[in-house]
Amino acid sequence: MEIADNGGQLRADSLLLSVAEHLKVPLTTIARQAELGQLTGQVNLTDAAAIRTQAMAALTLVDSYLLGLELLSKQASLELEPVSVASTLTDAAHDLEQFARHYQVQLEVVIGGKFGPVLSHPGGLRAALLSLGFALVEAQATQDLKGPRRVILATHRTPLGIVTGVYGQYEALNSERWRTALGLVGTARQPLTNLMPGSGAGLFVADTIMRSMNTRLRVGRYLRQSGLAATLQPSQQLSFV
Repeated sequence: MEIADNGGQLRADSLLLSVAEHLKVPLTTIARQAELGQLTGQVNLTDAAAIRTQAMAALTLVDSYLLGLELLSKQASLELEPVSVASTLTDAAHDLEQFARHYQVQLEVVIGGKFGPVLSHPGGLRAALLSLGFALVEAQATQDLKGPRRVILATHRTPLGIVTGVYGQYEALNSERWRTALGLVGTARQPLTNLMPGSGAGLFVADTIMRSMNTRLRVGRYLRQSGLAATLQPSQQLSFV
């Protein structure tokens, strides 16, 4: 896929390296468990569930990456439309449920108030939240925490718009480290070494999708948790354009 903007093309090329690096982990797991099944002549239910979970996570990341490239290439002409954040968060949480269970992480959806739809790309917003969710669930599983591990998909209103993101206990995540990581995409195998062991490709895929929709991921806090979020504009602002 060709992207007219040179800056966007360079970012896409760098992002591809990050995605490829990240995919080594789930694909290696799949290969090893498949080999075990061949050696023993059977695959038990636990192994089968692990294979499916890792495979679906890998496929979702690839799909989100391809969508991100497509939206980025159409950024100048991309038409945003009213999208329900509450429904999108609920759907994303449903798709993340099995993956989170595999890592023994609790998922929670928090809708902080009543508000209408936002201006976004329906498939893009969902793909961004899924990519973000997969990455931060995996990151949460690696944290040395006391008590249950929990990841929150949340949205709330602020004076600047509707903030939507994924949060948890991530002491190593701050604005400076996030900015540094964005600059290391494609050049470092682990841009966020203190947050997760892998490349964290899902975070950067989500950021690319958000950028195509004229926003971006930033480090934020909500409900005493830290995470990555984007600010979306209420759809009624169309009437002022």
